[in-house]
Order: sequence, then C-alpha cells, then structure tokens
Amino acid sequence: MSAFGKRLREARQAAGWSLRELSARVHYNTGYLSKIENGLRPASVELAKRCDAELGTTLAQLIPPSVPRSMQRPAPRQLPAHDPRIVDRADDIQALDDMLDSDRMTIAVLSGTAGVGKTTLALHWAHRIQHRFPDGQLYAAMRGFGAQPPLEASRVLRAFLQDMGVAPQAIPAEEDERAAMFRSLLADKQILVVLDNVRDSDHVQSLLPGSSGCAVIITSRDRLDRLVALEGAQRRTLELFDVGTSRELLSMRLGKEAVTAEPRAATELAKLSAGLPLALSIVASRVNKGFQTPLQCLVDELTDTRLDGLDLGETLDLRTVFSWSCERLSPTAARMFRLLGMFPGPDISAHCAAALAGTDAGQARRDLTELVRAHLLSELRPGRFGFHDLLRVYAAEQAAREESTQDAVGRMLDHYLHTALSGDKQLYSNQSALVTDPPVEGARPMELTDYPNTLRWFDEEHHSLMACVQLAAEQGWDDHAWQLPRALAGFLRLRGHWQDWVNTQRIALRTAKRIGNQGAQADAHRLLAQAYHNLCEYSETVHHAEHAIDLYGRLGDRTGEALAHRHLAWTYHEKTDYERAMAHHRQALALFRWSNHRLGEASSLNGLGWTTAHLGDHQAALGLCEQALRIADQLRDKHMQAAVLDSLGFIYRRIGSLGRAAEHYRQAIAGFSELGSSYFEALSLNNLGDVQQAEQDRAGAAESWTAAKAILDYLRHPKAAEVAAKLS
Repeated sequence: MSAFGKRLREARQAAGWSLRELSARVHYNTGYLSKIENGLRPASVELAKRCDAELGTTLAQLIPPSVPRSMQRPAPRQLPAHDPRIVDRADDIQALDDMLDSDRMTIAVLSGTAGVGKTTLALHWAHRIQHRFPDGQLYAAMRGFGAQPPLEASRVLRAFLQDMGVAPQAIPAEEDERAAMFRSLLADKQILVVLDNVRDSDHVQSLLPGSSGCAVIITSRDRLDRLVALEGAQRRTLELFDVGTSRELLSMRLGKEAVTAEPRAATELAKLSAGLPLALSIVASRVNKGFQTPLQCLVDELTDTRLDGLDLGETLDLRTVFSWSCERLSPTAARMFRLLGMFPGPDISAHCAAALAGTDAGQARRDLTELVRAHLLSELRPGRFGFHDLLRVYAAEQAAREESTQDAVGRMLDHYLHTALSGDKQLYSNQSALVTDPPVEGARPMELTDYPNTLRWFDEEHHSLMACVQLAAEQGWDDHAWQLPRALAGFLRLRGHWQDWVNTQRIALRTAKRIGNQGAQADAHRLLAQAYHNLCEYSETVHHAEHAIDLYGRLGDRTGEALAHRHLAWTYHEKTDYERAMAHHRQALALFRWSNHRLGEASSLNGLGWTTAHLGDHQAALGLCEQALRIADQLRDKHMQAAVLDSLGFIYRRIGSLGRAAEHYRQAIAGFSELGSSYFEALSLNNLGDVQQAEQDRAGAAESWTAAKAILDYLRHPKAAEVAAKLS
C-alpha cells in the first residue's frame, strides 16, 4: 500500500465514510478509488485536491512535485479540424450564441437535410466557443444515417469515460450505469459535447450531461422533437442556401474574380447545386484555377452528364457532382476513393488504405490528403479517415463498376490478419503461433513491437476487425474467416469482449466445417470452450472441449488435446467435481510434457495445485504451484506468473497465513492490471476481499469486492452477482 493510499483510507475511515460516499463526493469511480487506496494505481494531483477539499486533509503534499505535467492526463480536446471560413450563417450563429445565455445546460440541435452543412456549422461554432469550456471538448460521430449501423450510445459512453480518465475495467456494463457515471464526472466541469449525425432522440438520451456548466451540440436529419419537448433542447433548422448565398460560397472557394467574370454561369452553378453546401463545395473543388476553366464549361458538363439516382430534386443529381469532382483527381487518388467504398469499417488508417490500394503508406497519405482537399473524405481524427454517408454509397457503386475488387480485399484482409498475428505474439509471447501463408504482395502488414502500442492498435481497429471477419465469411475468403478470429482471440479475452469472441469463433467453426479443415474446426471448438468457460456456460464448454479433443486426437495434435483437457479440468473444478478435474489436469500435464510445451506444463501444474488445495492437501498444492512459478519465471511469462501468484494466495489463505495470502493476491492483481487482463484481475480482487474479511478488515474487504464487482459488471460476467452477495 502506498503512503497516499494509506493516508486516504485513514482519513476516509476517520470521517466515517464508505468508499461509495467518497466516490459520490469527489466524482471518481469506487473501483478506481479502491485501487488508489490499495496502492495499485498512482494518485493524480486533481484527485488529491478533491480529497483534500472534502476531507480537510493535505494529501496533495504527498504527490511528488517533480512529476512532469506531461504525465498528468490532459483535458480531452477532440474537436475535428474545421475550415474557419463560413458563408452567411450569421443568423444561425447568433441563434446558437443566444442559446448559451441560458443559466441551465445548453442543448443545441442543428437539424436539416443531408449535405446542408450541419456538421460544418456545428464544428465552426464549437471551435468558436471552446474557450468557454476549459475542462475539455468531447466529440462522437454517431453514424445515425448511412450504410453502417448507428454507433451505440453505450459504446460512446465507454469511450468518453476512458477519455475522462476512468480505467476501462472500472466502467460499468449497463448503459444507464455508464450514463450515471458520466453525469457524475461532469457534474462540476465545463465541458462541450458534440454529437454528430444522430438518428433520433433515443440515440443520445443517455449522452446528455446534467451540469449547467456543460453544453451539447447535436446534428441530425431528424427534428428530435422529443428531445426538445422533454429535455429543453433548442432547435435550429438549417435552410438550403439561396442563389445569392450559393454564389457567395462559390466566391469564397473560387475567388471573387472567377464569379464576377461569369455571373450567369455562377448563378447557374448555384441553381444546379440546389443550395446544398456539400454539392457546392464539391463543384468548386472541380475547378482547376491553374487552367482557368470557364465556369460555363462546368455548367455545360454538369448539365450534359446528368444521371439518375441519388437525386435530390429537379436541379441536382449528386452522382453527377461526385463524378465530376472525381474526374479532376489524380489517378491514384481516384482509385483510392473507389476502393475506400469497399472498406467495411467505420474509419480507416493510412496503413490499411495503403494495403487496400496496394501502395506504400506515403502514397496512401498523399491520396487521402488529396481526397480531403477535394471534400470527398474527412479526417475524423488524426490519422483516421471516413466518408460522408452519401459519398460512401457513391464510392462503393464506382468500385463495383470500375475496380477488380478481389485483389484489394485480399490485400486488406492479409494486412489485418498478419498485423493481428504480430500483435498476438506481443500479447502472448510464449504462445504457439498460427502458421499461415505469407501475406500477398502489397498487403504491408504492420510489425507491432511492444505491448502498449499493440493494445492501442487492437483497440483502434476493433470494429473494423469485426467487420472484416464478417466480410471474409460473406465473400468466401475462407482462410481469413477462420484465421482472423484465431488471431483476435487473445485480444478479445484481455479486453473482455466476450460476445465478439463467441461470434467470431462461430464464424470460424462454420467456415472450417464447410471447407473440411479439421484442424481449424478443432481450434474453433477449443476457443469456444474457453470463451464459454469464462462466461460460466459450462455445458457449452464441455460440448466444445470434447469435440476439440476428438478432432485433435484424430490429427495427432497432442498440444491441442492438452489445451482442451485444460479447459475441461477448469470447468469440472468450477462444478466442484474435483476428481474429474484432477484427471483432466493430469492428462493435460502428460501431453504438455510429451510435446515439451513448457508454458502448458506450468499451467497444468498450477491447475493441479489449485484443485489439490481444494481437496485439502495444502503442502502438496504449495509444491505444485511453486514448480509452476519457477517455470513461469524462467519463461518470463507475466500472464502465468500472475495466475500462479493468485493460486499461491489461495493456498496460503487455506494454511492460515493471511498476510502472505494478501501479499500474493496483491502481486497477482498488479500483474493482471499491468497486462490489461481485466477478468482475472477481478477474480484476484475478489479473493483479496475474502482474505481481508478473514482478517476482520471489513472495510478493506468491501473495497476489494466493490472493485471486483465494477470490473465484472463491465464484463457483463455472471460472477458479479456472487460478489454483490458478499457486499450485501
């Protein structure tokens, strides 16, 4: 326990407060505060000051003054870049400014048709007023309208909470609990929240802060009447530009000289664009000022090449406008635009775009920059690019018409597969690697070289990776449809994305059965057994593990057999059938030793020790686990070290050495926390609480159980109810 944590606990207990009461007063999650008190997290200056204000302490003096400011979490500054120039929105801006005069929280709704400039105005105003919100600005593209499903509010809340400093494992599982935590964190802050492209009122109900110091800007094609009626939101509907305003926008984009020189043509262009800023901006980007293209030529070209579909009225066909703009692109940028229409994820990096196009990252960045300048693509955040939904539809149409997509999809899938395999090796360095064909030419997978950046890559690409598994299955990329889920299993386990794990392995199993790949079937059965064991669905675990053992046996894969026996052993242990658990542990150990699988040997020794302790032979259990720890230390495998430390904690507790038990549990918690292994961190916290209860440290036990429950709630794990029963 750190000096800060000890002093904080003493002061809190002297005040007669529970951890929950302190949490309510300082607006930090109980699980996070528990880790501070137990010395498992460093305290920030901000937390120390809040505790001092509530408890009358001087805890801030314990924070070393030499800690660089760069190590303190900065306020979130998430507003995307914007063009500071804006045309004839003075009345709209004044209306928005007037909304801020209210004494209560501002909820400003910008509604209007697609392409009318809602996002442009929202970002312009947000940048204009951001100085009034010193605690930060949060932004989310909600994907309310478009080819992809809307972004769930629960996922946005999770991202916002992490951006506000909440540890991932401390975030609740349920949306309403996340919303409550979000409101608590923002209760005394001045933060601006921008929610772009919202589907309806329900889409953002849980994302609204409760503080009068905050403001929310929402854009939507929907009027959001219920939000206006029930939440006091104030709506501003953006109208289409009239001809004069459209000419003004063209002047800003092209220069006054061009518009003055051809007033009739400029007026005709304004009419053809139907007053939509999106269309006007794309039309303007079509003009090559170096060649002084006459505006009348643009009018003639637009009139002569009118197409059906994507039609917003008699005056405009957006397909024509889009095609017109694409014709002025460099060949590589035009091809990149088309290929991006095939990408299944919500946004893309330059590295993946390079793979899609079969080029290098430098060329991909140049092409992406050209598309951004042509208003055909947006840089949603540094290094991540995405489409307006209308442009995505058009790009996909063009790709289907003009591109041979097979090679591009193959490069993209290989890029993700081999980068994920590189990352999986970083997460589990002693794990057997999946053997695959080498990546195709142009896939350019990334070489992930350290643990933190590996987790960051997986987190950023999570949704795109899930979409690629689905795409591979739907389009007949059979090897990728089972190999990619295999490469993702370790990450999904660490982060607790249980449903994604089950869904992807089901796809892998279906594909492997269809193509008759027994090895892939065995792997999918085994990984499903592991997932279902972690979800406490033990009948499913037994079903899949037994299928895996049968298949591995036929294939002569002794390591695979051993891994499946291990899942059965742990499952029978959880069902308190200790004799059957011991039998499967022994089978696994023999097979691991036969195949010289040292990590598996350590795992089986640890399992034997764990179950032996439950059978009452504590000295034998201690010897088995100490053997396991020696192997884990030799392999420098942090996952196994933490697992064995947890087992040793249990054995020392059974022996009656509570101090040593608590120390081993704390070491296990620290190890799992460092690895981001949330589920096992929660189990060790729960076990530490049991020891603290036995030591008559009821307050400490409650805090450990509270932290464990917060993680298990976040993981939607059934063991949360077991921990909750202890707290009650």
